Amino acid sequence: MSQPRVLFAITVYNGAAFVPDCLRSAAAMRPVETEVDVLVLDDASPDPGFSDEIESLCRDLGIDYYRTPRNLGIPRNVNMGLLRGMDADYDYVVIANSDVCFSERLTDTLVATALSDPMIGSVTSWSNNVSLFSLPNSDPDRYLSDQVTVSWLARLLERTFGTQAIDIPAGISFAILLPVPVLRKVGLMDPVFGRGYCEETDWSLRSLEMGFRIVLAPGAFTYHQGGGANVAAGLVSAGHTTVPENEAIIDMRWPEFRVQVADFEQRGELKRARETAIDAIMRDAAGRLGYVITMGGSAADVELDAPIVELSSRGARLVPVAHYLGFSCALHIEGEMTQAITSWFGRPPSEVRIFEPSATMHDLAAGFAALGSVIDRHVSYPTSV
Repeated sequence: MSQPRVLFAITVYNGAAFVPDCLRSAAAMRPVETEVDVLVLDDASPDPGFSDEIESLCRDLGIDYYRTPRNLGIPRNVNMGLLRGMDADYDYVVIANSDVCFSERLTDTLVATALSDPMIGSVTSWSNNVSLFSLPNSDPDRYLSDQVTVSWLARLLERTFGTQAIDIPAGISFAILLPVPVLRKVGLMDPVFGRGYCEETDWSLRSLEMGFRIVLAPGAFTYHQGGGANVAAGLVSAGHTTVPENEAIIDMRWPEFRVQVADFEQRGELKRARETAIDAIMRDAAGRLGYVITMGGSAADVELDAPIVELSSRGARLVPVAHYLGFSCALHIEGEMTQAITSWFGRPPSEVRIFEPSATMHDLAAGFAALGSVIDRHVSYPTSV
């Protein structure tokens, strides 16, 4: 039986600072269950020499390249990829931004999620920056932007969620998979959105109206710089995230959409998925790297490549909060703190660092010491008046 064929279309407009890394990431994908062709759609990038350099890089990487004779804007450039997918009888088209880093088996996970229900009309990858559907991270450009980390995180999330699909109000085309049979029914992106923004929301709502599901795949992960591609295109200004004129079109066409978004947020399904994901991240990292507990100080006081559990006072109790690679989560534990934390991670901490002495912290440190943890005191006092 032949594997599903996927056209992986990356839309490009300027972006010398990030496009080459994105294309190298695309070329490094190693799908097992899907057959992937990567196509770069350069929308007549005006920066001198940029298009020539990208075309040369694509040739070196074995990636197809096409430059439009004139600037079309994002919706029409996306439509170039969608039309190519339909004309060449691909099974799926992935539309992706050029300020992203892909995991090695992204297409396998997206397709497997789509195959879990024949009525799924689009599958959006999870990311650190995917509108309100994001997996929050304090500094993703620092922690998540390299290929090794993205692929590790994607493998972990795939093990955690499998092909689970979370119904969302609209897909996000920074990394979205569209089945070609659905495209043939729903049609292309509407050019009324001009240079771009909100066109995938309109497409999603059209597909939803036809009975298709719009889903997020928590088992897939793609790093998204966010704003890079749109700022480079002059579509939005730095610090801005939308185009008001296009938002107005959505409000006119789909007046119920904002209510649907609010209902989705209240449903709490994504909140639970975030908690599950970050718990899995902390447990996996601690299992491989160990973890350190800080008492009376901030996790920022400790520079480590392993998880850090910060114990801080909230009223009469200590609250443990775990931090790793820009992710954070409060540990919901019960019972005696030493045993509860050890049980949560499946092992005692490798080290406990004390920054502020107190009777409670002294007792906890003694408990961890009994389990074999190294106790390191960083308490300092004034040495002059």
